[in-house]
Amino acid sequence: MVDLDTLSALDALQWLRTGEDVAQRFPFSAASVSRYSKQCLDLYGLEMERVAGEWTLRGDTSLLMLQRQGHQQARWLGRRPLRLEATYWSGPLLCTPTPKPWLLGLSNIVGVPRNLQLLRERVVDGWLGALPDVPAADDPDLVAIPLSTMPVHFVAAPEHPLVRSSQITVADLAHYPTLALPENAYPIVERELKALGLWSDPVRMKRYRRDVWEGKTEAELTIGYGTVLSHEVSGGQLRFLPLQLPFVSGEVLVVRREFVDQPALKALVNHLLTRLDEWAGKYPEIELVAQSS
Repeated sequence: MVDLDTLSALDALQWLRTGEDVAQRFPFSAASVSRYSKQCLDLYGLEMERVAGEWTLRGDTSLLMLQRQGHQQARWLGRRPLRLEATYWSGPLLCTPTPKPWLLGLSNIVGVPRNLQLLRERVVDGWLGALPDVPAADDPDLVAIPLSTMPVHFVAAPEHPLVRSSQITVADLAHYPTLALPENAYPIVERELKALGLWSDPVRMKRYRRDVWEGKTEAELTIGYGTVLSHEVSGGQLRFLPLQLPFVSGEVLVVRREFVDQPALKALVNHLLTRLDEWAGKYPEIELVAQSS
């Protein structure tokens, strides 16, 4: 058995990756993070190594998972802050300042798999993700709470030839490279765009970097993708093309099923809907699909 703070150090290091980032959000020094994490690993007979930049546990984690389950229940009961991860746009636009009792992560994890892993392993308590890449409705462990919908636009640099067009088709896009994010980062988006013959210019990125994502589209003839909210944060000089992707995006809050009726979750949903409603006043294409309770 380990106390709440000792295990929190290991959790936070897996989540935030560096002792310095942990120390900015938790009541530990960077040195304490390392010491407490080692205590946990030794107690449970585990090792930890970096895989593709992320801390991964090696060994039998069954006892650790039982401990994490109890500690997560304690967080939902208010004994420690709840942990929230978000996208690079929803973090600053919807979760800052972060409502109590939630603690916001770095909001820079690219893709779905790592975020869902942190939820399934009870390292984080909530993830503010985006449609369409969310857990299935029949997922036994996780539930996705839809908050809004909005179109996804093709985007390009101001000098891109297609920016001057008043009407374009997918066939027009095929003449130019289209941004391809890391393989399986967004499986549904990837499948839909590949079906259109797009997703042709790959980038390597596990944590969000504007210079690799939107910056690539600004600097080259590459065509990218974005919503009004992602554009608000990182759009820069990019321009929306007169064509939308064949699916909608939107904010979705994902949590473990057993906590779906917790008051702290309902309060967070209300906060997010209030912020989304404010942004919908500026961007009418944002549509709320849930109501405050």
